[in-house]
Amino acid sequence: MAYLSVKDVKKSFGKTEVLKGVDLELNKGEVLSIIGSSGNGKTTFLRCLNFLETPDSGTITVDGEQIFPPLSGAEKVVNSGLTFGMVFQNFNLFPQYNALENVTLALNVRAENELKEQKVKFFARKKLMKEKKKENELIGKQILEKVGLADKMQNYPCELSGGQQQRVAIARALALKPDILCFDEPTSALDPELTGEVLKVIKNLAEDNHTMIIVTHEMEFAKNVSDKVMFMADGVVEEIGSPDEIFCNPKSERTKAFLSKSEETFSEEKLCQC
Repeated sequence: MAYLSVKDVKKSFGKTEVLKGVDLELNKGEVLSIIGSSGNGKTTFLRCLNFLETPDSGTITVDGEQIFPPLSGAEKVVNSGLTFGMVFQNFNLFPQYNALENVTLALNVRAENELKEQKVKFFARKKLMKEKKKENELIGKQILEKVGLADKMQNYPCELSGGQQQRVAIARALALKPDILCFDEPTSALDPELTGEVLKVIKNLAEDNHTMIIVTHEMEFAKNVSDKVMFMADGVVEEIGSPDEIFCNPKSERTKAFLSKSEETFSEEKLCQC
């Protein structure tokens, strides 16, 4: 059984049909890269998975549990943030908090909410939260070290480069230990010289067997890091397969046309060193 199963997911905005029935199966520990031209539903699909947008129809199942449409108890899974984690292309860091605070904020909010749900009294809750914040700070430091920012924990977003800000955003998503980590064009807002440091972090996560879905325009990176590559066009999955199948032997004419017109600075010969 696939770890993630998506069946016939559709999404429209008014009369504009953006997703026209997306199907996907992904095993635990696999990395999927989604490629395709802008405006073909890639980001909308990620947002539907993260419930930043609500699908109009279809089903989403994770580890055998259907989370959309929600069954009994599934709402808690979705709302806890444990199922999907999202890394946005524009970082979305809080400017008033330093790097460590940005990473631990969601952890602290979740701990506070859990104590309230347990109906812990105010003064007891305050004491427990003090302890929990210390634990979360240690978690945050460990994750920032993992993404290469051990020396930037006290820096504010305005004091960090774009690549460093994106690594903080990745650390923030990792802190909640999501089952599936999603990236929406994580390098699109970066200068070319900063792109490499972010891609290196994502590649390291792939080597640690994190289940990930990455919307990217970095074709060479997609080939090197992915177990599967999915080409989307006009709101549907036009083609899906291994990186070698998609880049070296695409079957769809639309896939072939997209790859031939790609603005990436790679050669067909380099991509097809299979």
